[in-house]
Amino acid sequence: MKTVIDLDEELLDRARRELGTTTKKETIHEALRLVAERGARLEAIQELLSIDRDWTGIVDDDKTPAGDRDAA
Repeated sequence: MKTVIDLDEELLDRARRELGTTTKKETIHEALRLVAERGARLEAIQELLSIDRDWTGIVDDDKTPAGDRDAA
């Protein structure tokens, strides 16, 4: 479906840089997809946060050499 709309070019350029897209169409579709999926991401985060667990140390930084981790 084609729709003619007046776009804020500066805002579109900022979104394009942030999203790593190259065309107006790609930028708009990616932005719409992100907004449409936001609710599902928030629900998943809330579900994880509701789990009664000590999350300390659950994610180790495997890119940091062991010697550097001990120095901190």
